[in-house]
Amino acid sequence: MRVKSYVAVLLVAGFGSLLFAQQKVTTPEELDKTMKKVQPAMQAAQKALKSESYADARAQLAIVKQAMEDSHEFWVIHKKDDAIKTNEETVAKLDAVDKLLSATPVDTAGVQAALKEMGGSCNTCHKAYRVRDAENNYILKPGSIGG
Repeated sequence: MRVKSYVAVLLVAGFGSLLFAQQKVTTPEELDKTMKKVQPAMQAAQKALKSESYADARAQLAIVKQAMEDSHEFWVIHKKDDAIKTNEETVAKLDAVDKLLSATPVDTAGVQAALKEMGGSCNTCHKAYRVRDAENNYILKPGSIGG
């Protein structure tokens, strides 16, 4: 009976954490806050790759992936099919990088090439929807989502 109770508690805790991990982004302010997590995580992932700390790189890229998944709803709400497609492509490319980082041995050149491809997806969205403000920070391009 104790084992069943323990398993039940773990399942509830696990599903509860999944619900809290998924923060649906619906406003430009939430998008900005979510996207601000990406650059530091990418920098940390690159640093981890250089030191061959592949588990750390995967953890940082998981932050990037979560930001992409969280921001998906924003593009759906604003009916931006191109951004939805780019968002989904970026997530798929992050999955490919994660798979490469999970291999033994890790093909560092392959990981770097996959990250470069993923960066291309990021740039596609940035060209259409992001601009730098007076402090050189990325913000949502004024007028890019209407209203």
